[in-house]
Amino acid sequence: MPKKSQIIPIEPENDIPIVDCHAHFPDKEPYRKPTHSYENQYQFFFEKHNGQFIISSASLWDYEYIQDFIKTHENIYMTMGCGMPSDRYSSPNEAEEQAEQIEFLKVKTDNYIAIGEFGLDFHHAKSFEKREQQIEFFQRIIKETKHLDKPYVLHVRNPTERDKDPASPKEEYNERDICNKIILETLERENIPPEKVMWHCFSGPTEDGPKLAEKGYFISIPSSAYGFNRWRRNIKNVPLNKLLTETDSCFQHPFRMGGFNTPANVRYTVAAIAYVNEINQSKVAEQILLNAKEFFDIN
Repeated sequence: MPKKSQIIPIEPENDIPIVDCHAHFPDKEPYRKPTHSYENQYQFFFEKHNGQFIISSASLWDYEYIQDFIKTHENIYMTMGCGMPSDRYSSPNEAEEQAEQIEFLKVKTDNYIAIGEFGLDFHHAKSFEKREQQIEFFQRIIKETKHLDKPYVLHVRNPTERDKDPASPKEEYNERDICNKIILETLERENIPPEKVMWHCFSGPTEDGPKLAEKGYFISIPSSAYGFNRWRRNIKNVPLNKLLTETDSCFQHPFRMGGFNTPANVRYTVAAIAYVNEINQSKVAEQILLNAKEFFDIN
């Protein structure tokens, strides 16, 4: 739980149009035990909270399940992600699995609207070896899929002080914005249009948000910005026309650390953006809806 002083003093409105630009609906081994079925979460989002659409992130292991869900439900779309090498996951067939994921992206283009999430995470990859593997895989995905002309949803988590690898032959891998730098260099080198890139669940550094938005990138704010200053400060000075909203369900609960999150809670993101910018929630919601339609090419 955050300190009460961190929770903003306004309630989210229920009659404004909301969109969840990034959520998860895993079919098995869920990250956290659901408080409600996915069917109930879906109905709650659309029937109780004026939901417009949900973007669900899938991987190879839950692709079939998400596809079946989308076929029987309206206004929910899928993005296709790729797993990132980490200290907690290692496979003797890693090279083959990576090749399979990239080939899948090339073959199933009609079934998804964006590529991601994928990227760099130097919190879960603390060793130099794993960080190098992540960089190599990220750059490979970009290089081999850029001709598909799909938007990208990026997972970018820079290292904290606790994530430093003292044995790293490259000290810059411990810098607080190193993942941002590497990703930005790759995108620019491969001539990826900034308007085709969403920085999912943007976690800073705070000063990078406006810089990325100025280049044309979209910055996505999680529902936890409602109750946690460290997420809310990343909204400052980012133009409204470059912001997107998400829940990262089942993560990023608005005000309860570790609580099970749902797409309907994206209204808390809208409230947080409105609070930081000192504007009304309806104006935020209407602009975010336009931004999301533009980014994901949803009419």
